[in-house]
Amino acid sequence: MSRIAPVDRPPSVPDLQALQRGDPHAWEEAFRWLWPVAYSAAQLKLQRFVPSEIEDLAIEALEELVERVRHVKAIAELRPLTASIAHNRAVSRLRELFAKKRGEGKTESLEALQSEGAADCADPAAAEPVLALEQRELAERLAKALSELKPPQGSILSDFFLNGLKYEEIARKHGVAVGSVGVYLKRGLETLRRLWGNPEKG
Repeated sequence: MSRIAPVDRPPSVPDLQALQRGDPHAWEEAFRWLWPVAYSAAQLKLQRFVPSEIEDLAIEALEELVERVRHVKAIAELRPLTASIAHNRAVSRLRELFAKKRGEGKTESLEALQSEGAADCADPAAAEPVLALEQRELAERLAKALSELKPPQGSILSDFFLNGLKYEEIARKHGVAVGSVGVYLKRGLETLRRLWGNPEKG
């Protein structure tokens, strides 16, 4: 697997049976499709403490997914599973970090880190519910934001980022030119940044 996700074209939803057969082309497409999920889940836990390890952990999560994909029943399960694997690996990595600090006698630093947002690392069984809550809150926030966008920006963003549709599929669905899909996505993202109070210069 490449360590950097290509960005020259939108990712396609991979074929599950091809992935389970180990088809390299299917896995290349799956990597492009799942990389943002793995990276975001790892970033959520590691950004404050060990941001330099986010990419490595996301790679590890996708490698573990290769071993677990044979048990997946539907392609829709891949993104939640990827997020769960990355989340659990990040929690384990933070536990190792805190244990090391404790071993070095840095108990005050450990307590400070835990009180600043890593307390959920103490309970492995809590990882799945915590992830589900985070995903639900994010989904609710995103749905609300998308509903405030001028049509068809919201539905185009949803089709591209949540449903994994290609530019051609989005263009056919919404009756717009293929070349205009990227424009809708760019303008929609700019609007979301403003709505979320995080403006960026494009």
